[in-house]
Amino acid sequence: MTLWRAFRRFLKGDGIIYSGYLAFLSLLALLPVLGVLFWLSQQSSIIKAADGAFRDFLFTNLFPETAKQVVAVVDKLRANAKGLGMTGIAIIAGDLLLKALALNAAVDRIWGSSRRNLWGFVRGALVVLLLVPTVVAALIWVIRFVEKFVIVLMPSLREPIQSVFDPIEIGVPLVAALTLIYRWVPARLNAWKSPLAAAALVTALIEVARYLITHYFAQLQQLKSLYGAFIAFPVLMVTVFVIWSLVLYGAALVAEGFGSKLRWLSSAPSTKPVKSINLVKAKPAKN
Repeated sequence: MTLWRAFRRFLKGDGIIYSGYLAFLSLLALLPVLGVLFWLSQQSSIIKAADGAFRDFLFTNLFPETAKQVVAVVDKLRANAKGLGMTGIAIIAGDLLLKALALNAAVDRIWGSSRRNLWGFVRGALVVLLLVPTVVAALIWVIRFVEKFVIVLMPSLREPIQSVFDPIEIGVPLVAALTLIYRWVPARLNAWKSPLAAAALVTALIEVARYLITHYFAQLQQLKSLYGAFIAFPVLMVTVFVIWSLVLYGAALVAEGFGSKLRWLSSAPSTKPVKSINLVKAKPAKN
């Protein structure tokens, strides 16, 4: 079964170890990323809008309520970035580039691919650092614009409309981001089917994991009695670790060709009967 083979590939490629490593790097990079976004947002109103949409997507949708206590503190600290000069921005950008290359190394390990040239690493870093945030922010803006437009048309159905758009607001951008990562980071694939199918499955698994962490793990009395007011920290760390584990598992799914044999509606075989052509010449009738 493809799911099981992908899980074995994930374990064989040290997916658990790389997930922990990337989770650690992500927590370290959280403040620098916010700092760079904050500094850039002061230079352009368009970047400022994208910055707000991207942060809201990460913090509002992916992290459980308990972990948002830490996120709120970090978000306040990012205001210190207004004093950064170009030298500080260059140093932080270089640090983020190294973290993006760590993701490249993790995916390469799972894929078992041969060593790529410098452009392969640069391409993966550009996708993670530039393309993914831009696409996510653009999609969130479009979805929210459509949501507000529909609410204006039908104000009496405000709550049902918001309930319908809530899963769309997280699902569509996350599927798009993961699809770009799976198609361009490991290797330049020539098809979209497997990255898209893996991204959809991983998005569903992330939602399930987020629900379990929010309603079960974060509510454990033993955990609350142990950490007390600091329970937000282990919840945040576990959340980031689980998300990275599922993202790398999706890379293993793509490596195993998950969803590559799916047929889209446009490529489905025709069901119309084909008329047979009789190539046998009719014999002349006898007089």
